[in-house]
Amino acid sequence: MRILVTKFILSTLFTILFYISASSQDIHLSHIHASPTVLNPAMNGLFDGQARVIANARSQWNTVTKGYKTVVASSDMKLGAVNKNDLISGGLQLYTDKAGDLDFTVSSVALSFSYLKAFDKRGRNFLSFGMQNSFVEHRVDFTKINTFDNIPVLSRGDINNKITYWDVNAGVGWFFKPDKYDTYYVGFSAFHLNNPNVGFANAESSKNATTLYRRYNLHGGATLRITRELTLKPSFLFMKQGPHQEINIGSYVRYKTYRRGLHKRPLYFIYAGAWLRTYAEKGASGVDAIVASVKYEYRNLSIAMSYDINISSYTLASGGRGGLEFSLIRVFDWERKQRKNTKVKCPIM
Repeated sequence: MRILVTKFILSTLFTILFYISASSQDIHLSHIHASPTVLNPAMNGLFDGQARVIANARSQWNTVTKGYKTVVASSDMKLGAVNKNDLISGGLQLYTDKAGDLDFTVSSVALSFSYLKAFDKRGRNFLSFGMQNSFVEHRVDFTKINTFDNIPVLSRGDINNKITYWDVNAGVGWFFKPDKYDTYYVGFSAFHLNNPNVGFANAESSKNATTLYRRYNLHGGATLRITRELTLKPSFLFMKQGPHQEINIGSYVRYKTYRRGLHKRPLYFIYAGAWLRTYAEKGASGVDAIVASVKYEYRNLSIAMSYDINISSYTLASGGRGGLEFSLIRVFDWERKQRKNTKVKCPIM
């Protein structure tokens, strides 16, 4: 037990160090395959191994203005088995997002817990529930405003340059693994359930408070074996927040290499794929971007890179250049007695 706790602390410290060293709105990531706990708290603990560390970094719209810079770091871990088939998992997530000439920054620290319920003795059909509690800070630097005259609301102190609030999120996911090759999953998550006030103005009553729109995510995907070497990994994401809607749909194609010799075990995996992102809101809809992505996976380490190719009407300003994103996932695994008793076969996203 002491070794288990020590390794979890080390993985969590790695998350915090990555967060502090990063140079850095609801955050927006194109790597829906490499940011599972950002999409849904129910995704905590759903991986092959005991602990996982994920790092995501994104830069967008830098060719047009002082664009978005987003960094997310998370760690999650299986905390224990229940009734030999069910699992309890926990996770820590940190993120920062900065944009604009006034350095509008959103930072968050979130703690999540999930419960995985198996519906069969083989652990191949199960449901996951997750809850997330977040402490969020919004900050803006009004000293960077350049004007000829004073702005009265700023000089009187009617507007704060920093606000903080508590945020509650929840999610559910269903996973089915009929055999050792194929996997199917679908999930739903809801964010800002407690309707936090995110207005910078000093609100005297709830009537003039600025409430953050609730955000709903519906996501899913599959792992489908085509040949011994090739696997198809389609996925989709539907997001709705207030009047805004977004759909991402696409797929990876995975190529598996083998060792030479009599025992041809997998050596490493190479992924290549693309996603189409569309948007819809009142009076406007269309195709926003094509997200091209490549990924390399070796044992318990995977590294992914994607690039958003903007094809919307904004192309005139952006020149088709959108966002560059990097992701790193490291899974830790170690022997423990409890592992022999659990039969949950967690899917690989």
